Amino acid sequence: MTEHGKDESDRELDARASALSALLQTEDAGIQNSSQASMALIGIITAYLPVSIFAVYQQEFTPLLIAYLPWPVAFLMFYQMIMVAGTSRRARSAALIEERLVTIGGVDSLWQRGLIGSRARNPITNLYTIVQEKGDRWISRYIAALLPFLGLYALGIVYTFFMCFEASRLNPEYPQRFWAVIVPVLGSLLIWTVFADSAMSYFTPRYKINIWVPTAALAGVWLQGFQADNRTPLLLLFSVVSAVLVTIAAIARPFRPPGWAVIARSGLAGIIVATLAYWLLYVPFQGLRTDEGALWANLSMHLIVPVVLIAALISRRSPLQPMTLRQALAMMIFPLAYVAVLWGSWYAFGTEIPYVFLDPGRSPLPVFVLTCMGAAVIFVLAGLFEHLVLAIRGRPDDPD
Repeated sequence: MTEHGKDESDRELDARASALSALLQTEDAGIQNSSQASMALIGIITAYLPVSIFAVYQQEFTPLLIAYLPWPVAFLMFYQMIMVAGTSRRARSAALIEERLVTIGGVDSLWQRGLIGSRARNPITNLYTIVQEKGDRWISRYIAALLPFLGLYALGIVYTFFMCFEASRLNPEYPQRFWAVIVPVLGSLLIWTVFADSAMSYFTPRYKINIWVPTAALAGVWLQGFQADNRTPLLLLFSVVSAVLVTIAAIARPFRPPGWAVIARSGLAGIIVATLAYWLLYVPFQGLRTDEGALWANLSMHLIVPVVLIAALISRRSPLQPMTLRQALAMMIFPLAYVAVLWGSWYAFGTEIPYVFLDPGRSPLPVFVLTCMGAAVIFVLAGLFEHLVLAIRGRPDDPD
């Protein structure tokens, strides 16, 4: 290379280094500003919590607004989480720029030893840097950086629960409870679900859990447990067991352990059976119960949960993966085991059977047989659904 060519190359490197240096300074300033804004939001939230709790117990404060108090907290925490996510992304971008500058400057060894650059600064608040760099006691440093955020969000969740329970206690009359309890509580649940889903999406690149499914299912289970006149143990309700299976399958989805498909499909089929049985067999003959506990429990389990499940299935991006015949047959273990446990509990301990059409003392044998046959048909259709769809489309189906 000639002297002129070498000078040209050096000038090009200098220009590139100057541009990268300016960009790195911009990223550093952005990280600092985002961190300051995040800390300001944390201060606002921590000041709001005790003040709002103090205000609740003043005589001038109307109890109709209590359950709405967590909404600002959830919104502020949501914004703070977005700031943290933005800071993490800028930190990753800054790390790439810095690494390139180190290479251009030829100071790789000093940078690797942590004598210059961001490694010479305290990375305790940068979760990404701690994991990337590791080093001595990096797990302790990671926990120390993570706990303030987890503590903040946990405090917000506890505060939300407390205010919702207080609103329910201080607003005992049903006409007021709809706008004073039901609407704000459902709103809080919706906001926190969006918060959790967004947090997992921001900070977990391979996040595959549809958080809406377990949230709806567990909310339905929780409301079912608050029915005062329900004399059957909670885990002997078919809809509750189905919701638990759906929740387990949703949480285990990223790992897909053995039997995952059978559990997921069995829970889905169980929710469908329970929903159809409720609207076609229970409501037409016994009516829609309007007492608050039963009304919201039934609407949650037999309306909201099925709708969320169907929406999750429609919105999924994975292609149709037909179950094998063995998997479809294995799904029948759930309803057979359920009837066996239910009848065994009834015979051995006198547990009340919650469904008339499964109670041999209140329903004739033909009704029981027809009910079981209908449930079996739904389970078979749920297991072979992809086979049927692909057969209608005229495409070969390859079992997963």
